[in-house]
Amino acid sequence: MKNIFIGFFVLFFLNASAQDGSTLSITPKYKIWIYTQQGNLVKGILAGTSSSYVSVYPGKFREYNGNSKISILNESYTNITAIQLHKRGGLLKGVLIGAGIGIAPVLIGSIFGPSTGEGGAYVSLLTFPLGTIIGAIIGSSSKKKFIMGGDGSRFLSFRKKHKL
Repeated sequence: MKNIFIGFFVLFFLNASAQDGSTLSITPKYKIWIYTQQGNLVKGILAGTSSSYVSVYPGKFREYNGNSKISILNESYTNITAIQLHKRGGLLKGVLIGAGIGIAPVLIGSIFGPSTGEGGAYVSLLTFPLGTIIGAIIGSSSKKKFIMGGDGSRFLSFRKKHKL
């Protein structure tokens, strides 16, 4: 038994190796729209934040990698009036939540109902597709908006929530 444990331990940690490159590859999570004091719109992917600026990659998720040839834009918080964020994978999350709510009458009817969920199944014929469609719409269109107005304290609270 002891030999099996040691063998498993060696095989499990055999793949551990040193990092190949000196840069960390960070997977981006948010699409970002920055509205500036001059009325310009900067859009792209949130690449990071610092104490005084937001870094934006002006491309798309599939084009992003840590060694990209496109330069990252840095926008100072004093020049930002508002920021909108959209989290990656929102569509899938919305579909799953909507489908879960749509199938709930069957589950609730089968657990608590006297007829083993037959009535809930009839209700779910309507609520499952409707919940899936509405969840997809909400998940794909939901954005969080942060009003900055060039204020350092508002930028600090944004930075704490979305620090990379």
